[in-house]
Amino acid sequence: MKRIIIISIVLMSIILMSCEDNSLLPFPANKFSSSFNGKVNLQNQTEYSNTLVYIDSLNRGVSTDSSGNYTFQFTKQDSTYSGEFKVRYFLNDYDMDSTKIMLVKGKLKLDTLNVDNQGQLRTKELKQIVFVEGWTDKQEYRIGEKIEFNARFTNLSNRTIHLFIPSIFNQLGHVGLYNEKYPSIIISSTDPVTLDLNVDISPKGYYEGKVIYTIPKGNYGATGFRHLLPDKYIVVTNFFIEGRLQNQFQSKFNKYVLEEWYKIHRGTSPKLDWFPNKYNFPHIKIIE
Repeated sequence: MKRIIIISIVLMSIILMSCEDNSLLPFPANKFSSSFNGKVNLQNQTEYSNTLVYIDSLNRGVSTDSSGNYTFQFTKQDSTYSGEFKVRYFLNDYDMDSTKIMLVKGKLKLDTLNVDNQGQLRTKELKQIVFVEGWTDKQEYRIGEKIEFNARFTNLSNRTIHLFIPSIFNQLGHVGLYNEKYPSIIISSTDPVTLDLNVDISPKGYYEGKVIYTIPKGNYGATGFRHLLPDKYIVVTNFFIEGRLQNQFQSKFNKYVLEEWYKIHRGTSPKLDWFPNKYNFPHIKIIE
């Protein structure tokens, strides 16, 4: 009888200790996750990379891969965050969208809002609002040669959009040669620019313009003169859709896109420009 009593006491002690240990846990582990996954599908595309997936307040983002998949990982530093948070989906040429998640001490609460019990967010379908394409008169150039660059902006939405294209002395500015291996080279205009700097595009309409530049040897940057090296480049032009990214101090999100986006690792997907986009700009080769 004494043995039974002693065994019962030991078992009760173990159970109580177990309960005490569990009470120290902030929440049941199977109801929370330190990461979430999702997928983004892009209208008119078969390759879905470059969508920025950004969490407000945390001021951090990740990019989708070629299949549109993404994973967001939380860290110990996120333990101060609790409540509902907005997840933004952004490409400069697509309509923005968002969803909400619930965090408890920096952990994702499963099976809540738009998150299932496996930490998967619902697939997002983003609609394209403007199709941006460009082409050049040749595919290969030498330094000092002139390059003719054409750009067309087609409004795919059902509303009028206003484009603002930064200019330098009334000429198209910030047209450059982009290769993620090097600092970008801005090329200077030598002939009058025929591309409007502010233009409204009606639904299903388009605007097309042409500019002529000289391929420069390089540019002076913050670290001195940067030479243009023989290689493949994308010819890119900088523009803004009214109400988007025009003022980098307008919000943390704008500032993040303008200053942090290009640093995000996007795997084998090409880095197409300074902003998240699916532009169809021309690829050229600079030769000796």
